[in-house]
Amino acid sequence: MGMMKILLLQPLVPRHILWGKFEKGEGFVPPIGLLCLAAFLRDKGYDVLIKDAQVERLTEEDLVHYLRNGAFDVVGISTFTNSIAFSYYTAKIVKLALPGCQLVFGGVHATILPEQTLNDCPEADYIILGEGEFRMEKLLKYLEGKMIDLKEIDGVAYRRDGKNEVQPALGVIKDIDSLPLPAYDLVEMRKYVPHPSQYKTLPNYPLIIQRGCPYLCNFCSAHIVHGRNVRFKSVDKVMVELRLLKEKYGAKGVYFQDSTFLINKVYISELLNRMIKEKLNLVWACNTRVNTVDPEILSLMRRAGCWMIAYGIESGNQKSLNLMKKGVTVEQNEQAVKLTKKAGIAPVCCYILCLPGENYEDSLNTVKFALKLRSQMALFYLPVPYPGTELLELCRLEGGLQPNAKWEDYSALDFSNPVYVNPLIGKEKMQELLSLAYKKYYSNFVVILENVISVRSITDIKKYLTAFRAIFNF
Repeated sequence: MGMMKILLLQPLVPRHILWGKFEKGEGFVPPIGLLCLAAFLRDKGYDVLIKDAQVERLTEEDLVHYLRNGAFDVVGISTFTNSIAFSYYTAKIVKLALPGCQLVFGGVHATILPEQTLNDCPEADYIILGEGEFRMEKLLKYLEGKMIDLKEIDGVAYRRDGKNEVQPALGVIKDIDSLPLPAYDLVEMRKYVPHPSQYKTLPNYPLIIQRGCPYLCNFCSAHIVHGRNVRFKSVDKVMVELRLLKEKYGAKGVYFQDSTFLINKVYISELLNRMIKEKLNLVWACNTRVNTVDPEILSLMRRAGCWMIAYGIESGNQKSLNLMKKGVTVEQNEQAVKLTKKAGIAPVCCYILCLPGENYEDSLNTVKFALKLRSQMALFYLPVPYPGTELLELCRLEGGLQPNAKWEDYSALDFSNPVYVNPLIGKEKMQELLSLAYKKYYSNFVVILENVISVRSITDIKKYLTAFRAIFNF
């Protein structure tokens, strides 16, 4: 077999699964993981295409037509827990359209549950575990007949003689700076408009400048794919990527999707000073932890164009923060939001209600805490115990894990059928609390006033109207 033709595919997933209650405020960002993998494989000489069935709103018929015209040898499909049933559905379509192709799953869900994924989806030929670039290249070499045995590849799952074989992923890519820039040219960038909470101006595109997370939050599974050791792109490389997004794709803003932007303040300070010195003039946002900010770094971020920081505040109760292994205090949460506002940056705060061990009053206390902090936006969730997390085991031990839950119920955005029901509160009261939180917060006079005062453009008005329509769908 010669050099193969490869398709990396975002699966067909209905809007209500992707956005749940926030369907009216939906947004889409380029699939960075697929863009990174495509760029790497293209550098190795492979013919690679990306198809995003979600942003293109493809029907089953559209996809079948595209697949047959493309005559792909290998199709890779991304997997996330709440949409895994639709990855399976998409896999069936792929195999019906291209019976002879090799179908490969990757992503967090298949990495955490490889055997179950193989059992649940007979159409899947292989699963790539963890970071996929080098493992996918090796798998393609095997399929081309250039490697003797799959046993030579770590981080791959497959079937042999009717049995599942899982070879664990041994480590992560140490030098991510050696990887090519994401293949932004393989998607129609202008089709991507993010969720209203993530941009100040358009076009606005995401980027990732680090991999790995050392923190121990018990509801997170990111470390299973990317490990605990943090690795960074060089400042030079990040600047090249920022200029590419601005000059080739017209970006006016970007969103650093890294879970903790400020994990290395020396590195970030160098990057921010370069952004200021080279007059990038991009408006940007990021995620970080409350214990990584201080007045000096916030001032530098503001001068470099930062307009928003998203914080995982999670709770107004110290016992719940301890339970989640957040490693921060209620006071640190409050102080970080105050400092952020003082620096002229908008804080967006995320909260989880009805955590294990909480009663109704505890969760109501978190809503009151959110109103005390008064961030520009507040997002409220119920616990979602994803596979591979400590939270899943905690919920199971407590007896709140629902035995008949479907994969699509593992959604952070739709709680009509919560996977976890807090035994001290009950399903109906949990849903009532979530609705109450949104309505109390966004009907608060001061919150409304501060959002009105922050309006600077027609884009601001449009995005706030979209966001409020979504919020009051609760």
